[in-house]
Amino acid sequence: NKVASCLNKESPWKSLVLKGRPQQRLYLVSELNWSLLCCRFSLKSLFNVHTGLLSQLGRSGEKPYAPLNLVADFAGGSLTCALGIILALLERTKSGKGQIIDASMVEGAAFTGSFLWKSRKLGLWSRPRGENLLDSGAPFYDTYKTLDGKYLAVGAIETEFYNQLLKGLELDAGELPPQMSFSDWPELKQLFTERFASKTQADWLMIFDGTDACVTPVLSLDQVSSHPHNRERGSFMKDSSGEEFPRPAPVLSRTPAEPCLASDPAVGEHTVEVLLDYGYTSAEIDEMLAAGVVQCSAGKAKL
Repeated sequence: NKVASCLNKESPWKSLVLKGRPQQRLYLVSELNWSLLCCRFSLKSLFNVHTGLLSQLGRSGEKPYAPLNLVADFAGGSLTCALGIILALLERTKSGKGQIIDASMVEGAAFTGSFLWKSRKLGLWSRPRGENLLDSGAPFYDTYKTLDGKYLAVGAIETEFYNQLLKGLELDAGELPPQMSFSDWPELKQLFTERFASKTQADWLMIFDGTDACVTPVLSLDQVSSHPHNRERGSFMKDSSGEEFPRPAPVLSRTPAEPCLASDPAVGEHTVEVLLDYGYTSAEIDEMLAAGVVQCSAGKAKL
């Protein structure tokens, strides 16, 4: 199923469901005569496989981890496509011409991983999976289990932050190997693991409160809105049905986004309405529905 969401003044999101073949191309042209958009869809999963990124994700000695669908679908797909739209609109102010935006999830995901590619020559990502600075290899950039079965995230890379981390753990830097001694990382990680397991998450948060040790709690989705930082900024909101969701980001100073608080539409809820907006007659729409070309659903979808 291909889902296309169209914006209009009455409802912020409309759901249109199309049924088609893999590699189908969908061309969209807005009512305001914006640029012509060409989006290529593929039903193949794990786009990260074709970028090389998946081979780098995971802990040492374990199989690669799938990073949810954040890398390919959202970062490499939707976000880079949205950036392409913005770039095309910006260029159109100079040329007065529209153009095709070729948004490939594979290429978008690969480009999102540019830092990883460049870091290999810098020595930051030249070791096997799970043994590098930012992939859980470093003892000062990982997560640790506490006495009460909860977790803490540690990201003390810079020397001053690392020293604060050691101070909170009551460890003497003079008695430990150098921070960037790769060969000593496994031993140092075991030491950190034992220390963090000796106290509860709340105990450690009290110890590191107000410091620059870069130690934070691993929060569940049910806990994030109550965290002081998120509560102060209003980072999470609730819709009319009480369902919580992140506030749109980034926040613009003059024209911040005004998120719709209505419940999400069911998949296919606005199929008929969207097709009517694009000039199809009721008879043509009925024919497409009968042939299974499109799908219409008035009830809440169960995904």
